[in-house]
Amino acid sequence: MRFSFTISVFLLSFLSISKGYAIHTEPESVRDTATAVVVYNADARFLPQANYGVKEYTRMIDSLVVLDTVPVSLVNQLSVYRMLADKNAGELELVIDSIFDMENVPQPVLNAVNIYMTTMEDALAQPTGLYAYVPESTAPHPSDYFYKDWNTEVPNPYRNNLSKFDSTLKLMLVDSAQNCGYYPPFEGVVTSHFGWRYGRNHNGIDIDLEVWDPVHSAFAGVVRVAKYYQGFGRVVVVRHYNGLETLYAHLHRFKVRPGDIIEAGDVVGLGGSSGHSTGSHLHFEVRFQGVPIKPSSLIDFKSNKIRTNVVALQKSGAFLAVAADNETGVKKVYVVKQGDYLYKIAEKFGTSVDKICTLNNIQSKSSLVTGQKLIIGT
Repeated sequence: MRFSFTISVFLLSFLSISKGYAIHTEPESVRDTATAVVVYNADARFLPQANYGVKEYTRMIDSLVVLDTVPVSLVNQLSVYRMLADKNAGELELVIDSIFDMENVPQPVLNAVNIYMTTMEDALAQPTGLYAYVPESTAPHPSDYFYKDWNTEVPNPYRNNLSKFDSTLKLMLVDSAQNCGYYPPFEGVVTSHFGWRYGRNHNGIDIDLEVWDPVHSAFAGVVRVAKYYQGFGRVVVVRHYNGLETLYAHLHRFKVRPGDIIEAGDVVGLGGSSGHSTGSHLHFEVRFQGVPIKPSSLIDFKSNKIRTNVVALQKSGAFLAVAADNETGVKKVYVVKQGDYLYKIAEKFGTSVDKICTLNNIQSKSSLVTGQKLIIGT
């Protein structure tokens, strides 16, 4: 009930502030009197399957029955609340994230968000959110829910719209029940790792191979790009049913075309040295909505096995940090409070500032914002 009350107060406050609506206007003589709006049994009343009409569900709010007419603006607000009633905690966080796209967010709204984040701290300690499953056959493309775009010309056509308040999101990488597994792109030695290299970021890893060696798709999905593109040379991008996209660059030959439906382990191309390459190797990337993920966070390239079936992606600055699932130990997620700074947080959890910075892709001098989430460690 506390969660329902928090969301209802926040939503009504936000809509009334941002749209200039008044929930209940008192006569001039009594405007200094507070009027309460009470929701009885909100969890049960606002169920989506109830399919109440406007009159039925407005009468459930005791404060409305005394009004001669129900304001249209208030009905709209209640309709939005009812629409949100079937969303889980992760989806509600995504709704709150969208507030930060506004050019001017009123301070009371920010305060309400901070209160919400604080009251939900226990839930945030365990990464929660949406799961990506194999979509129904009616879906136009894999993971269309996350992307809404299908570009066959550019490997990364997405804008980086991540904010430091974006929510933790769970993705199911493999699912044996759906016949969705993992297959190593190529079993070779990693010669260059993910990270800063020669004045620029290396957004993937390089795996040593010989020309003509077969390169395999890591997961099931649909080929989005298969073309010669700038420094990548011959490059293949596959969008997977689990929400990720993988990229295979510097190929010598293509074995797929855009639109091809492939399984984990299918050959997408033959190894080579096309594009900006000093020798034959595979450049392999993992991305979510165009943002690079450290491949070794998902895959053990020594054993060539996936580290966990389910991962939690914590949106943080320019990159996506990956928190392991319960199977391998959940990493602690800490919600920044007023007065916090990196050294104080590091000391509290018995870790170092450098480690926190590495896990969250931030600098030691980075400013922290109340409500910001940081991965601390296992």
